[in-house]
Amino acid sequence: MVVVLGSIHHQFIPLKISANISPSSSSGNKPQRLFLTRRNSSILATSTILSSFLHLASFQLANAREEAEAPQRQEERVVQVFEEASPSVVFIKDLELVKTSPGRSTNEETLTKEEEENAKVEGTGSGFIWDKSGHIVTNYHVIAKLATDTTGLQRCKVFLEDAHGEKFSKEGKLVGFDPTYDLAVLKIEGNFDLKPALLGTSGDLRVGQNCFAIGNPYGYENTLTTGVVSGLAREIPSPNGSSIRGAIQTDAAINAGNSGGPLINSYGHVIGVNTSTFTRKGSGQSSGVNFAIPIDTVVRTVPYLIVYGTPYSNRY
Repeated sequence: MVVVLGSIHHQFIPLKISANISPSSSSGNKPQRLFLTRRNSSILATSTILSSFLHLASFQLANAREEAEAPQRQEERVVQVFEEASPSVVFIKDLELVKTSPGRSTNEETLTKEEEENAKVEGTGSGFIWDKSGHIVTNYHVIAKLATDTTGLQRCKVFLEDAHGEKFSKEGKLVGFDPTYDLAVLKIEGNFDLKPALLGTSGDLRVGQNCFAIGNPYGYENTLTTGVVSGLAREIPSPNGSSIRGAIQTDAAINAGNSGGPLINSYGHVIGVNTSTFTRKGSGQSSGVNFAIPIDTVVRTVPYLIVYGTPYSNRY
């Protein structure tokens, strides 16, 4: 910029004007007007260049600041999504009661504290709150022992929190299940102010979209894992030996205990139900190839399970 200003300064040299020229003479004012015109043009050009330079510098500075702040904004967004979605996620324990003492029936509605303490934990899983009535969606394989129980000793204990952040636990009663799509619905009884999960759609998903899995792997409650939609329209086996078509593939880690929990998008909307993972033989750990049942399938199936206890296909 200094070079430009210097060249302009030396280009325009003031013209010497005689002192005895009358100010009213139009012909005598021509050199002076020419000098002033050239000087004004020089100042205008200099100002324009300076303005352009300052504008460019300001634009570059703003871009640099925005690029520096982008990771922090992304991080804050993930935190916000988790904080809004996690109250809708529940932790499920499969319990097997010890044989009842004389005079105590295994079919009684509620567990005693002693029964719960002595019960054997058969497995753990996740789920999410479907509605304010207390319905909870999970995987069929999470509650399969309860669904096929003939002894009356199987129970499900659900650990959750209400819309005000108060944690509590209740026994989950089995409402309906569909092994073909690996889905089941539990229900907790009581007057609670619950926060149902926000449901999205899986019909417009694209490979590469961010997604997040919330669940309870290995019993660690409210665990968040992040990843992307790795593939669509996958086919995976179901618990009854048939195939679940249209599954979502993701690299968000899904481990034992994550089953039944929600797969959510960047807006905190449920796009799938986490259900399975390919594991390295003998490791039991996620290989990064994980699957979720698409939420569009869940939305078609769950209402029938709530009303009839069985899927639509089993009623005809």
